[in-house]
Amino acid sequence: MNFLCWRFPVQDNSNEHGPLKYSSDKVMHSTIRIICKLLLIITVLNQHSNQTDLLCFRLDKDSGVNCTWSPSRNTLTTTEYIFYLEEEDSNKPLNVKTNLPSVTLERKALSAGKRYNAWVEAHNTRLSSFEFIIEDIVKPYPPANVSAVAALDDPTIIMIEWTKPTNLDLSANFQFELQYRLAGQKNWTEVSHDEIEVQAISYCLEELQTFTWYEFRIRCGRDGETNKKLWSNWSSVIRARTREASPDGVLDVWFMQRRQGSTTLLWKPLEQHQARGIIRQYSVSEGDGEEMSKVTTVTCCNISLSENTRHVNVTAYNSVGATEPAKLNLVKDQPPVLNLTTLKYNDEIQVCWKAPSKKVLNFVVEWCNLNLPEHGPEWKKIPALKECMAFRSGVLQPWIPYNVSVYTQDESGLGGPVSRIVYKEEGVPLTGPQISIYNISQTSATLKWEAISLNLRQGFIVYYTLYYIKNPQEGSRQQALNISSALHSFMLSNLEPASTYEIWMTASTIKGEGKSGLRLKLKTQASHTAIWKHIVLVLVILAGIFLCVIFGKCCFHQRIKSLISFLIPQWCCQKIPDPKIIRTRLQQNLITPDHFGMIENDPEVVKVEETVTLVPQTTSNSFTLKETNSLDTDDLLLKNIPTQNGENSPHTCTGQDIQPEEKPVSTKIPGRACITSGYEKHYVPSPEELLEDDWQLDRKKQWLGLEEHQQ
Repeated sequence: MNFLCWRFPVQDNSNEHGPLKYSSDKVMHSTIRIICKLLLIITVLNQHSNQTDLLCFRLDKDSGVNCTWSPSRNTLTTTEYIFYLEEEDSNKPLNVKTNLPSVTLERKALSAGKRYNAWVEAHNTRLSSFEFIIEDIVKPYPPANVSAVAALDDPTIIMIEWTKPTNLDLSANFQFELQYRLAGQKNWTEVSHDEIEVQAISYCLEELQTFTWYEFRIRCGRDGETNKKLWSNWSSVIRARTREASPDGVLDVWFMQRRQGSTTLLWKPLEQHQARGIIRQYSVSEGDGEEMSKVTTVTCCNISLSENTRHVNVTAYNSVGATEPAKLNLVKDQPPVLNLTTLKYNDEIQVCWKAPSKKVLNFVVEWCNLNLPEHGPEWKKIPALKECMAFRSGVLQPWIPYNVSVYTQDESGLGGPVSRIVYKEEGVPLTGPQISIYNISQTSATLKWEAISLNLRQGFIVYYTLYYIKNPQEGSRQQALNISSALHSFMLSNLEPASTYEIWMTASTIKGEGKSGLRLKLKTQASHTAIWKHIVLVLVILAGIFLCVIFGKCCFHQRIKSLISFLIPQWCCQKIPDPKIIRTRLQQNLITPDHFGMIENDPEVVKVEETVTLVPQTTSNSFTLKETNSLDTDDLLLKNIPTQNGENSPHTCTGQDIQPEEKPVSTKIPGRACITSGYEKHYVPSPEELLEDDWQLDRKKQWLGLEEHQQ
């Protein structure tokens, strides 16, 4: 440590204060200088305050003298030491300058039986001193051949043995010190040299724990030597274990109820000081009361019990003996604890309750990791005088749910359990609820979800948050609703008809909101007005189609034919009858139909109107059709009509306009607006075809021009 002394600057205010000011400044400057000197002296002394450990020793009776001391703490500069050695009654000390914290003096420089005084100085300051006679500063070696053996007749005794050091005369007397500790521990327990006899080569260490490992070490010094620096170093550490003894104590027994209804008996292994050996096996006795009918030998530390077992005894055995039986009554006929509460204080969880009566012997607090129920519970028995238990640090893990239960217990049976779920430390949920959608309407839908699994909650759920967004592709605004954690269904209302929504949920604890669950798509139904509009539109279209089919069947077919005629050649669709077939049929029909007899030799010419008009020609036994509009009507094809004499007169269409008579008869067919194909067919219908046409038969006279059409 370095100190810097400085002088305070003083302003010249002589005009204001005169000689008094000058005197006070001088006194202050002198005071500061004195303080700096004192601080420097204190610093130097502090650096060498621990240098009172000067030691001079010899390794054996023929070796030189080694003197050592602790080095200076000032590591910034190299310290120069001066070692002084002065023989008693001599005024001429030997001095040795060195930068090291040790010097070695040759044996011949020293005389036997003489007393010497040694000291060390640094910075003109004496640091340490030491007086000695060379025969008394021989430092012995540590005791050799140290061993430890457990006593055969007592499991609490270990015998430690050693041999004396060999670097001193055999006539020298030694005293010894012993230290021991439990294996693995840090602190030693010391056996003083006053408890060990001088010149002893063994010692019995008593009242140790049975079947326990211990560590030992030993050192020695000249008899009467009080300077511990001249004692030997500690010997190497050795280990030994006490022998086995009969187990002590009673097993801590409990049970676990399985989901299938079976019961598993549990117990904790004995601690080492209770086992006092290696536990070889356990004996489990089942029965009612004092009569134990079934005995099973098992290893640690559980066994399945019979279905009707009510009383159980468990005993532990080692190679020497056995424990007293641990009894457990499984009959549950006692009252449970009252007012079970949990309280979190700092990092500890405290569970408290009220006793139902004064007859309770003790309470059993049980806790089970709900994420790993197959591992079984842990438990602790609490005396009846206590009604609280605090879980120590490290017993419970954060973010994990534990089921804590409290039982009452006495000789007649058990009471309870009364249970609570606790968390040492809460976190945020790892997922959100999984939603199912029901009863979708135009403006609402019912949402249902299951509780989040315990291993994913990481705390107590405070509330759920429902998020939904309309038409997410359009970047609509997200909406959120907080829902009570006690609910598992919710009706989402105020939706818009015929709209698509994306919905999801999250859960929150006191630590915050967790991750979201799966996102679902929801599409609401269309409104009734829109549905009726669609229904009416469909009905109107169907009605129009029906009317077109009913009233325009012929027109529809003709339109189709007209359209087809533009796409394919006309000759592909012409129907040309076979003359052989016609002649054969006429020969078979020797009798002419009655209506053909009414045809005159010279029928009147019929005017063809805008649609189709049949115009009979003046030529005997024949008639022709005049095409007034070749683009809109089909040609009427005329076949040869047999005369009364049974002869066929072929008729050829000349294509010339024939003037009608003064009173033309219209042959317009009511309700049948036929469209002609634009060309004249060069054949006439057969009599059979005429007979099959109902319209022709009904309008026979009009068709033949025998009477006028009623306008």
